[in-house]
Amino acid sequence: MSNQVNNTAQVTFDNNVELALNQTKSLLDGALVEQNDTGAEKAKVSDIVGNVASQTANERHGDTKYVNTPHDGVWIPKPDEEYYADLVDNADKLATGIDVQGTYTMAAAATINRARDDKDLQGLYGSIISGKDGLTVTPFPGSMIIPVTTGGAAGAQRMNVAKVRAANKLLMQNFNDMNEQRFMTLTSEQMDDLLSEIPVTSADFQRVYGGEFSNGVITKLLGFTIIPIELGNPLLKFSSPLSVDGSGYRKNLFWVKSGGRRNVWQKLRSSVDRLPTKLFSTQVFAGTTVASTRTQAGKVGIILNSEA
Repeated sequence: MSNQVNNTAQVTFDNNVELALNQTKSLLDGALVEQNDTGAEKAKVSDIVGNVASQTANERHGDTKYVNTPHDGVWIPKPDEEYYADLVDNADKLATGIDVQGTYTMAAAATINRARDDKDLQGLYGSIISGKDGLTVTPFPGSMIIPVTTGGAAGAQRMNVAKVRAANKLLMQNFNDMNEQRFMTLTSEQMDDLLSEIPVTSADFQRVYGGEFSNGVITKLLGFTIIPIELGNPLLKFSSPLSVDGSGYRKNLFWVKSGGRRNVWQKLRSSVDRLPTKLFSTQVFAGTTVASTRTQAGKVGIILNSEA
């Protein structure tokens, strides 16, 4: 019943939600390349052109040797909308032009931000959909997983600097541009594990390992921008189950920025309506339609970590 709410109130709500979203960015904003292909049920990410070896001109007036350059396309299927909706009873005396600091506005913003993070993580953990018609499904490759035993003499290991080094090495071995932005997700468990390691905390090592801190949180290490996020948060309903493997080990992601692509069908859909069927209570609504994917196998990896 949006025609029963004056236009100023609606604009105020839109602006408030936008402002709240800007103040509390999703944790993965800026960590993936974003595109806006809004006109299809399946968005085309890119045509990926492969690499080939050069040909040697070792004959005078010889025939030109042609190569067969591989290329492929990556697709993102359009997901269902993720949304927040609640009713504000008139007795609560909350105006329809909800204040920026209003509880419902902030709750809507937090929900939308979390939904975007959830979709980004789901895409990074998930399969790549490729092929001319988007029918080829390629699961996460085992070759891009750092074993849980890395950095220890035997048995499952918690997060350690050796695993970060291994992640760095793996990206290099897959011919990534190491000047490109790189990211890594750490939960509080892995963050605390690294804070116990001398190469992370010692000033003598910081020039080599590039350790940076803010308020006791690691923000940079070996070129990775660290994203502190509780991957097991049950409110991350799509990605939380994907963040643990069958043996119960935490799957911490690392990637170069071009390795993740987010498609936005609708960044924000919001409304505030007074509902006659609910004694003119005010419905607060905010929704988003986004999805993400890996772009190439060698650009995204996983570190397995014990949390025992």
